[in-house]
Amino acid sequence: MSSNPLQASLDILISPNETFSLVKDKKNWSWVPCGLVSLATAGLFLYYFSSIDFDWMLNQMLEQIAIDEGLSDEELQITSQYMTKSNMMWSTTIGALLGTIVVNIVMALYYFLVTRIATTEHLSFGKWHGFVWWISMPLVVSYLLAFLIIIFSTNGMVTLEDLSPTSLGFLSESSSRWFGLFNSLNIFSFWTVALAFIGLRAWLGVDQNKALAIASGPTLTIYGIWTLYLLTTG
Repeated sequence: MSSNPLQASLDILISPNETFSLVKDKKNWSWVPCGLVSLATAGLFLYYFSSIDFDWMLNQMLEQIAIDEGLSDEELQITSQYMTKSNMMWSTTIGALLGTIVVNIVMALYYFLVTRIATTEHLSFGKWHGFVWWISMPLVVSYLLAFLIIIFSTNGMVTLEDLSPTSLGFLSESSSRWFGLFNSLNIFSFWTVALAFIGLRAWLGVDQNKALAIASGPTLTIYGIWTLYLLTTG
């Protein structure tokens, strides 16, 4: 059994059922996975922009923008003036950090509302907010892997897409409209859903089908709408 929240943050990845049962009634323990995820997120992008060949990355991005948006050389020149290393580093870091926080608040609201309708045990919004940070711990593993990719890069030529080697982006060409969808799906996305499934079972005692439906609902909805959009606007 985990004796402290830091150990629980590791145990949630290797023995989730027992750990979820433990942390359910632990006050303030969820601040530790919240801090770990936030630090890993900010640390990754700060380290990324301080380590890569920024000129090479900028040229790669401008080439892609030119293809996607059909910009002229003059328009690309104007665009590049705003894409400085400092601007890119801080906007990406702050954007990723705030994005994670906002998404987790929305997810907590989802669990709060859905479980009040679909189950008999009603937990507070704060409990579900903590739950979402616990199931976000695979992000830390993902970011540690991304750190290693940057560290072992000998020339600093690492794209943002390279930071997610377990994504399904290989199923599509980078120039395809489908690339964004496939690239956003990776093994850690499924790991998070699996943790949510286990956590719902441990916290609420619901049956497998109900837990699976609640845990996978957001992912299926988002990617279902995204797929439908791509199919109808192609």
